[in-house]
Amino acid sequence: MALDQDSFGAPERLPADIADDTRDSYYVPAPCQVACPIGTDAPSYLAYIWEQRFEEAFEAITATNPFSSVCGRVCDAPCEPACRRTESDGALAIRNLKRFVMERLGKDYHLPPVPVTQEQTIGIVGSGPTGLTAAQDLAEAGYEVHIYELSNRLGGMMIWGIPAFRLPPEVLQEDIDRMLGHCPGIKVHLETALGRDITLDELKERHDAVLLAIGSWWGKPMKIEGEDRPEVVDGVGFLRRVNGGERPTMPESVLVVGGGDVAMDACRVAKRLPGCKDVKVIYRRGPDEIPARRDELKGAIAEGIEFVYHRMPVAVVTEGNGIALSCVKTALGEPDPEDGRRLFKALPESEHDIPCGMVIAAVGQQAECDELDGRGLMEVDRVRAEFEGMSTEDPKVFAAGDGAFGGSTLVIAMYHGHRASYYMKAYLQGIEEPIPYKTPYRTRRVPVAQDLWWEKFPRQEQNFLGLGKDPVRFPEIEETYDLDTALNETARCYRCDSETGSTDYSVANREDIFVMARTNPKDHRKKQAMLHKRLATRDDPFPAERPATLDDIVFLPANLSRLVIDPYREACNVATKLAGKLALAHPFIVTGFDDAPEEVRSGVALGLAEGRAPYLGLHPIGPGVPWFQLALPGQIEPSGEAAALVQAMGHQFSAVVPERLSEDQLLGIALSSPAALEQTIAFALEQDIDFLLLDGSAGLGTSWAELRGAPDLSMLRDAIAILRRLDREEEIDLVYFGGVRSGTDAAKLIGLGANAVLLGVPAGLAVGGRITESRGFYFEADYTDEDRSRAIVNILKASTGEASMMARCTGKTDLYNIEPEDLRSITITTAKATGLPIVGQNKPLPPDFAV
Repeated sequence: MALDQDSFGAPERLPADIADDTRDSYYVPAPCQVACPIGTDAPSYLAYIWEQRFEEAFEAITATNPFSSVCGRVCDAPCEPACRRTESDGALAIRNLKRFVMERLGKDYHLPPVPVTQEQTIGIVGSGPTGLTAAQDLAEAGYEVHIYELSNRLGGMMIWGIPAFRLPPEVLQEDIDRMLGHCPGIKVHLETALGRDITLDELKERHDAVLLAIGSWWGKPMKIEGEDRPEVVDGVGFLRRVNGGERPTMPESVLVVGGGDVAMDACRVAKRLPGCKDVKVIYRRGPDEIPARRDELKGAIAEGIEFVYHRMPVAVVTEGNGIALSCVKTALGEPDPEDGRRLFKALPESEHDIPCGMVIAAVGQQAECDELDGRGLMEVDRVRAEFEGMSTEDPKVFAAGDGAFGGSTLVIAMYHGHRASYYMKAYLQGIEEPIPYKTPYRTRRVPVAQDLWWEKFPRQEQNFLGLGKDPVRFPEIEETYDLDTALNETARCYRCDSETGSTDYSVANREDIFVMARTNPKDHRKKQAMLHKRLATRDDPFPAERPATLDDIVFLPANLSRLVIDPYREACNVATKLAGKLALAHPFIVTGFDDAPEEVRSGVALGLAEGRAPYLGLHPIGPGVPWFQLALPGQIEPSGEAAALVQAMGHQFSAVVPERLSEDQLLGIALSSPAALEQTIAFALEQDIDFLLLDGSAGLGTSWAELRGAPDLSMLRDAIAILRRLDREEEIDLVYFGGVRSGTDAAKLIGLGANAVLLGVPAGLAVGGRITESRGFYFEADYTDEDRSRAIVNILKASTGEASMMARCTGKTDLYNIEPEDLRSITITTAKATGLPIVGQNKPLPPDFAV
């Protein structure tokens, strides 16, 4: 019976562009997930297997991997070397466990079809893992996708380059059938070659965007004398013939030149064909440098293939009635500064011949296409393309995969497909500068396996079958796990995704516990060393150079004699009017998005409108959002659409004030230096300015100024002192900018005298921003407008609620009734900067108090 997700009661399938969970403070992606180019949530699917929730494991595996059945057998598994258990008793067998799940469900598990909802169509040239991955992503986004394939079968190198003993064709067909059933908008055109059957101009005329995923279909030459002899064949062509059904009779002795994936497959294929008895692999470096995957190398050796290291071919020569490969010996030198691989050099007077009947050259692959070459779209061996946007010089044409960026692995090819589809969607949606693509990391929050023997189980290896009884039929070389073996293997997982990143529970902490648990009770030296490490004293959290910070201000809870209300039941007012004119639903004004990508600004605008928060910036952010225009002298004309005009004075006093363009428009002055504070306040009072914006970060108007250092809290202290001295404290409102991260921070600043605060960096983080080394923001692509809107609404709600709670806990029913008497400092530096008493003192410290 055909099964779908509802049949299992499994969760609804996530969209192809799944959300990224790394902003969750209780989640850190495990090393295996980070090592996977497509971000497979390995910890979750391993945990689901242990709980025998195979449908959920299937969802976690396939969420970003359309070729999960294929990967269960032939993925190079970059996740496994990254596993933290590697150095102990062996990495988790992540690939084998993927195969276990796909064997159970892959044949009968059908995903619900996705409809075509877009008018635009897309053409993809090539049906390898890159082209098909991009096709699925685009079809899931509602586009009709047409695939143009050179051969008579879908799959690219998966079908033509991987031998059946590693990947039976029916396994690949499972993945393809699942994809085509899920995406009826994918239309397939077989035996349609670019240049021969269809031109690029025709594709551009038919479709709104074109992806070149032509692959590296052809083997590179060895560039040695005699390689044009009929006894010399290229590795990819040899594999293509065999995978097409040929079983040629081989000479007794075969040499394979190379040490990568094609070389490993070619030598093992040759060993299985009739007539072949002896196969040698010739590699120019040593066993530690050979790029072949370790289990592939181990399998080839187990099948009787000989490896001859430190040999470099120089010619194919005649020897008797056959041929020989003339080689020289090599020695390793220093690492290559570009790729880190050790260089090699030929040793003088070391030339010798190795007799054979055939040479298979597996020294690399390349793309070829006369159609593209004639248009100037080809380099020597690949499509001319930019990786940043998977783009070519033709804005309508994109490129990805081995044919554009050189030979890679199956999982990297799928990563290219995801990247290409992302940038193609941005192009079709008219986004000129999309946020750079990022591999999403997601967790499904599966409980940690509770197997008492988890630490004792060794790595569970699959049964290796080797050549089998009838090698020429290419029987599979490995068996799938049975249930007990799979459960034992999944129990071994450390669950590195369960770390919180906090000081009390982290991977480092957990590994220390493992070490202590394994330590022999008689090993006193090791026990003492670990105890010293765990009990080591920490540095003083308040060093002398620590700046004044909001973190060092605490609230005094209302004592019972003062508590005339129930702070947890009675409503707390958080609304106010700025300058008695402009109503604010809460004390937050959002800022910082002037230079953000348009996708980010549009989502933020929707959230501000719903969350009823103004925006301060050089430009309005969107409809329905009150705009506080930051006016830089001589740069931007004041706008009558602005709810408030804020003149930026910078660090020096300037007797310049914008003209009020309407009766309801507020006027403000922004000051970034305490030196001009007294003169600015006097001027503002004289000019009937509505509010002062105190820029504690000393960089208002530049992108994310708060990231440059701690805010100057003394500006608020000094402004209040000046206004009190003038007895005009009620005549002008104060808005503060600098370091506000939460409602608690806002409540502290309101207690110090602010009427409203600017919310910058926290809003940027909420909508997907990442702080860069240059102290700016880098926005990622895994948020939609709805996600960003919801994030803004939520952070405003959470911050407002938190500020309200602080007021209630001090015994107030109005946020604006918090007073300095409700606050204390816990460091001398902050006490000086704010004028707040320090714990243990009866009065505030004077500003000139010596630390």
